[in-house]
Amino acid sequence: MNETASSSPRRAPGLHVRLVALVLAVLIPALIAGGLLIWTVYNQQRNFVERQMAETARALSLVVDREIGQREVLLEVLAASPYLKTEDWAAFDAQAREATADSGAWIVVFGADGLQKVNTRLPAGAPLPNGARRASGLSWTKTESGRMQVSNLFHASVAKEAIISFNIPVERPGAPPLILAAGATAESFGQVWIDQNFPQTWTGSIIDATGLIVARNRNPGEMVGKSASPTMRGHFARARSGVASTRTLDGVPSLTAWSTSPGYGWSFVVAVPLSEIAGQARQSLLWGMGLGLCVLGFGAVLAIYAARSLARPVERLADAALAWTESPPPAPFPTGTKEIDALAAALREAGAKVAAQRAELLNLNASLEARVTERTQELAEAMESLAQAQKMEAIGRLTGGVAHDFNNLLMAVLGNLDLLSRRLSDPKHVRYLEQARAAGERGAKLTGQLLAFSRRQRLEVKAMDIGQAVEAAAALLRPTIGGAHRLEVAVAPDLWPALGDATQVELMVVNLSLNARDAMTSGGVVSISATNVTVAAGGRRAEGPAAGDYVMIAVTDTGEGMTPDVVSRVFEPFFTTKPLGKGSGLGLPQVLGLAKQLGGGVEIDTAPDQGSTVRVYLPRAEAFDVVEPSMDIAPDSAALKGLRVLLVDDDVGVRTVTAQMLKDLGCRVTLAESGEQALDRMREDPDLEAALVDFAMPGLSGGETAAGLRWERADFPVVIMTGYADLEELAETWAGPVMHKPFNMADLAREMVRAILK
Repeated sequence: MNETASSSPRRAPGLHVRLVALVLAVLIPALIAGGLLIWTVYNQQRNFVERQMAETARALSLVVDREIGQREVLLEVLAASPYLKTEDWAAFDAQAREATADSGAWIVVFGADGLQKVNTRLPAGAPLPNGARRASGLSWTKTESGRMQVSNLFHASVAKEAIISFNIPVERPGAPPLILAAGATAESFGQVWIDQNFPQTWTGSIIDATGLIVARNRNPGEMVGKSASPTMRGHFARARSGVASTRTLDGVPSLTAWSTSPGYGWSFVVAVPLSEIAGQARQSLLWGMGLGLCVLGFGAVLAIYAARSLARPVERLADAALAWTESPPPAPFPTGTKEIDALAAALREAGAKVAAQRAELLNLNASLEARVTERTQELAEAMESLAQAQKMEAIGRLTGGVAHDFNNLLMAVLGNLDLLSRRLSDPKHVRYLEQARAAGERGAKLTGQLLAFSRRQRLEVKAMDIGQAVEAAAALLRPTIGGAHRLEVAVAPDLWPALGDATQVELMVVNLSLNARDAMTSGGVVSISATNVTVAAGGRRAEGPAAGDYVMIAVTDTGEGMTPDVVSRVFEPFFTTKPLGKGSGLGLPQVLGLAKQLGGGVEIDTAPDQGSTVRVYLPRAEAFDVVEPSMDIAPDSAALKGLRVLLVDDDVGVRTVTAQMLKDLGCRVTLAESGEQALDRMREDPDLEAALVDFAMPGLSGGETAAGLRWERADFPVVIMTGYADLEELAETWAGPVMHKPFNMADLAREMVRAILK
């Protein structure tokens, strides 16, 4: 027997084993890929939550910064109060209570001896604490400005609760300095959870610069006042913001994000339990693994069954082949190729469906990314618009307050100049007086522009024809526009009636046109147009109009245009690109104030070397108002001879000069420094015949004083005078004659005659 014949062949694996191995070779990588996919989804979900937490911490940190910043602005405004310099504590107490009426804070003034002079948390007139004790554990942190100090959370000995204090020094020439403090409870900072829709399952904490918890949305009663964990304090020391795995003070393992304010040193911490982040992904992973094992077992059973089904015809073919040598060749035997081909076709069809579904998923993912990008852009624009609106509102309030004080000063100056001009005859001295009066009147015009920007000017609003106003302004402009410039006017023939003040609208068109002319140093075209427009959606900037129907006035020049940096600041008072002395920087702010006060808006379309277009939107009115003939009464000083007038003003300078004006007109004057004193004078002297009352006074306002005087005598003539007034408050308390400071003797005579002759 030779070696080849005697050697037995090595046993090869059967067909069913190969089929089972093939099935396993297909299923196992698929299961591994599925597991990796689930793990990837889990990591993506965790990364998304981390980004969301970091953005939430950063956003809410800015909210807390804004809250503290508002306290700083409040203290700076109150620190400028004249009552602190005169130590008129009652007047300052009333002013501080009004300023903090809606803020939830209270104001305390400490003297140089550490004793409280004012405390608005106590009832007005209540005794103040007579001790100068310092709370234990109290520490202070300076802000970036270096002026305001922010305390840590401490337990106040007087308030008997945890509070935070914000202090600034008040320097007084020739007198000891004061400390002006604003207090806020720790509980007041907890309002941020409600305002910002903070998720209930998350844990949020506001932590002061010393590491003490000021507010917390979960278990605040137990956690407020406690120190943050050493781990979190270490994170604060290493980085201003970040995300890390920590354990909360409740002992819950969490993913934690924090953001620390660079201005005030406070931190906002957001913690999400790891179980919440991993729960859903972990459950999906377990289900996927279980399902994969089931599929793997079921596939192995099917593979064995299929292997046996395929092996039988193959074995029969093998038996037939062995029989060929002993018998005629067997008839053709089916091999099952048809079924295999059908299976391949089915697989190809399934593959096509999977590819189509994959392409659909890719398209969906691409559109989702586009929507997220669009939404992020919209959010950024909304935040920019909100910041711009808040900045303009703050500037408006500041300019309104400045206008009030400035108008009182101008009243004293111009009034005394008016009185002095009637007593001088030397032409040289009269010329000096006229120059001083002209300067004062320019100051009055400046305050008028400030009031226009802050939307506190009193307008005669009616439904008017904008086309007539534009044509009237153009008639004034043509002689002054200059030979190198051409004026073009286009007014639509079917203009709607619009709400406006005819005088102010004409002045606005003239100012915008002169600005356009000044922007074209080498000559050009100034175009003025008026058309009807419908705004479908509100403007993206705060200056723009809301959705609605408007009559739009557009002023266009062909000048050098403006850069984006300049456009972002053109509505700020006193900002100008003109040379020194060529512009006040109040033109466009005044236009914006007028448009917003009427309910419209302003847009600017410009680019460097492309010219500029300023569009002013005035709201559409129902119909044109009928203009009645003016019944103006010429001032007749004779009607005022011997008139008993009650003069009420808290400003001694204004009171003195106005009293002298009335005396020069022949009136007999009774003085009062406040509304309360005016009512006493009214009761003491029944012969009083008229009253001239300032509107902005501590205690009773001018409107309330006028109402009290009318209560005593229903037909008593009263004229309100004001340098600045909250128009809503003025409308609520007074509907009679109003005279704006500064005024001269002729204005005074005219208004007094009108009042007594009505």
